[in-house]
Amino acid sequence: MTDDAGSHNDHDQPFSGIPFLGDIAAMLGNDASLWEGARQTATQLATGGKPEHNVDPAVQHRLSEISRVAELHTAHVTHLDIVPTRTEPVTRSGWAAAALDAIRPLMDRLSERLANETTETTQDPFSGLLRMMSPMTVAMTAGMMVGHLATKAFGNSDLGVPMGRVLIVPANITDFAAEWSLDDDDVMLWVAIREHALHSVLAVPHVRAELDGLLLRYVEGFHRSDRVFEEMLDLEVSPEALSDPSHLTNQLQHIFGNPELLLGVSRDDSQNDIVQRLETLLSILHAHIDDVVAQAGSRLIGSFGALSEAVRRRQLTQGADFADRLLGVRLSPEARDRGEAFIVGVIERAGRDGLARLFEPGSLPTPNEVAAPGLWLARLDLPLD
Repeated sequence: MTDDAGSHNDHDQPFSGIPFLGDIAAMLGNDASLWEGARQTATQLATGGKPEHNVDPAVQHRLSEISRVAELHTAHVTHLDIVPTRTEPVTRSGWAAAALDAIRPLMDRLSERLANETTETTQDPFSGLLRMMSPMTVAMTAGMMVGHLATKAFGNSDLGVPMGRVLIVPANITDFAAEWSLDDDDVMLWVAIREHALHSVLAVPHVRAELDGLLLRYVEGFHRSDRVFEEMLDLEVSPEALSDPSHLTNQLQHIFGNPELLLGVSRDDSQNDIVQRLETLLSILHAHIDDVVAQAGSRLIGSFGALSEAVRRRQLTQGADFADRLLGVRLSPEARDRGEAFIVGVIERAGRDGLARLFEPGSLPTPNEVAAPGLWLARLDLPLD
């Protein structure tokens, strides 16, 4: 039994007989350690390495009251059966930890995909080490991206990947309100409406299933690439470039701020259909949630116009979508405009009752229908075979 076990371990860790490489292989083979490292990285970036206090009980109480108002008005606007849920105020590090938990299934699938590709296509004797490095690069990149995002995220909607709980980050809301001279409670209410709108949409079974399925298929379309090494080799290290540190810094930020390069992955044209469908779904969901926020928020928030403009500028400068930061999906301003035009077009033709049909089974629009709301409405009225 001992010999068999030893043989099995040697097969899984091909460098176990080489002291230095064996230690590295043992470390890389421990998923729990890798994700704990990712969590620590996320916490360090989210807090800036500074001590972080728990959310003040007074803030928790105020958010609870605001959340009840937001939930009531969101249900009135959407006409969806909203399952009551508790809105939880969390610290930046708490949000980052929950975000890592939410994305880990996708990230594990990505590392598995890259490891399998290495096994299938690489004959290099170091392929075993490359295979074991995939979980490390994926976990650490996830930790870095989530940690950076946690410094600005308001709540779940900034992640773009469904989370199990409705979380709001009061510290970021307070900072944003101060930056734009807005009332804290007004911003808190705006965020609460948005989070409840997102929660209500993702509670629709076929919408959640479609989003989960597209994200998984999108992740499965990545393959290993050497672009990161090519980018490194292309760095300008001339005396002129070195005399201007910002030049080299910008180049390094391009590499380390681009998850596809950092992970050493790329996509090919075979993913275009999935990308288009995912972009379509995200643009529709964003536009619908924006409409709910406008309907409910304009009645409840006196500074709604100024607040909405501040949020719009935040979106343009920050690029807060998690899919944009980590998975490479680009929900461009043009895509957002198409989603908004679709929602407006449906309401103009069929009112809000027509818009409510968006959440009937089998009714999510295709990319072509987003450009033609009337075509979508016509399809829904066709008799079923």
